[in-house]
Amino acid sequence: MSDIVINDLTVRYGDKVVFDKFSATFEEGKINVVLGGSGVGKTTLLSAVAGLIPYEGEIDKGGQKTSYIFQNDRLVEAISVYKNLDLVLRSFVKDKGERKRRIEDMLARLEISDEEKKLPSQLSGGQAQRVAMARAYLFEAGILLMDEPFKALDISLKTRLIKQLVQLNEEARRTVVFVTHAIDECLLTADNYFVLSGTPATICESGSIDIPKGERKLSDTALACVREKLLKAMESCE
Repeated sequence: MSDIVINDLTVRYGDKVVFDKFSATFEEGKINVVLGGSGVGKTTLLSAVAGLIPYEGEIDKGGQKTSYIFQNDRLVEAISVYKNLDLVLRSFVKDKGERKRRIEDMLARLEISDEEKKLPSQLSGGQAQRVAMARAYLFEAGILLMDEPFKALDISLKTRLIKQLVQLNEEARRTVVFVTHAIDECLLTADNYFVLSGTPATICESGSIDIPKGERKLSDTALACVREKLLKAMESCE
């Protein structure tokens, strides 16, 4: 495992320059949360790290595989939920029984065990997103990119799944880059945070949260101070 190191990243869409010689380091084994308003370039940043778009500059991932939770689920429509997940696992887990154990455990963690035989078209938006999350977690990769994975979920479910994200990363460390516009999601998950603003986008605020994740409550004074700092950053950086 190693840091994700971005040096002099430049991304253009026609005449629009989204990033111009942008640099950042996302720490290995940590949950690195990227905040910012709509259209600032958060998804573009993930796409560049994943190698899905052309860019100039350097992105060093230490040769690690990458798993990606997109905003849309991108499931294979013709096969069941279970087979979507088995398709990911079979390339590196040969034992069918072991694949079944891993899939059923992940479905239970994400509260969708009852959906395993359904086709993606039979799922709600929130259920489909959870299947996409399960697929990304099951794929053996050192890097996990997450593009607003909780936005289609109600608050209660979102809170439970955020706890699962934290626990999964404690059990099997990955370098996570988690894009969101929701400050509360950052407060509950982040080891490090980065606030993007402007065109081209720059980092206008960054820092870390040292409170153990298992002890974090949004009502805590320490987190309230971080929240205020992030709110001011996002307002002043717009």
